[in-house]
Amino acid sequence: MNSRLAITAGTALLVGAGALGYLAYDALRVEAPPPLAAATATTEPQAPPDRNPSVTAPTPAPTSVGAGTTGRDRVTVADPAPALPTRLEIPAIDVDTVLERLGLLTDGSLATPEDTDLAGWFEGGPRPGAIGPSVIAGHVSWNGDPSVFFRLTELVPGDLITVEQADGREVTFEVTRIEQHPKDAFPTVEVYSNTDDPELRLITCGGDFDSSTGHFDDNIVVFARLADA
Repeated sequence: MNSRLAITAGTALLVGAGALGYLAYDALRVEAPPPLAAATATTEPQAPPDRNPSVTAPTPAPTSVGAGTTGRDRVTVADPAPALPTRLEIPAIDVDTVLERLGLLTDGSLATPEDTDLAGWFEGGPRPGAIGPSVIAGHVSWNGDPSVFFRLTELVPGDLITVEQADGREVTFEVTRIEQHPKDAFPTVEVYSNTDDPELRLITCGGDFDSSTGHFDDNIVVFARLADA
């Protein structure tokens, strides 16, 4: 038994349908923030705002410290204008992925990464390192094969998540909790509502696989906060 398993019921297992011959795939569907739900997605990437426009509190000046032997700087306080996120690293579960940029579908839900082996950042929200909740989504499996967030439920509080930015800097988050919710009861407000500090949410599918629809029943949400220096 893996001691790192956080949510037994949400473990991302490949599920078949026996003689029916179905293969599990991850029809990842995530609700968008209420103000954006009526928006229409476009095929052209749109530049996201530099920071959460609804935050009125003053933003601390950016500060960084050395990041060990990597030679890259690590963001340790809120950055008012972080560069675009380009890569996600989660050492505890061997995730190292380039980040796509995700918009919205016409039904108001979050688009999914085109490459099922990559995760994607929701460009309608804050960039990682800015004040507010940054959202990164990824598939759990596709056509019977594990995808980028296949092991997401193995994360435990205290695990570190690093986002590399286009300017070479890094921002590191610490996992605070992992939750599992039915897709028809997705915690939209909790995931997208404003926060006083930079935070991160990782989202994938989990729970039971419904072979009649080809969908998993639930969403897994990892909550993380900016790590201490």
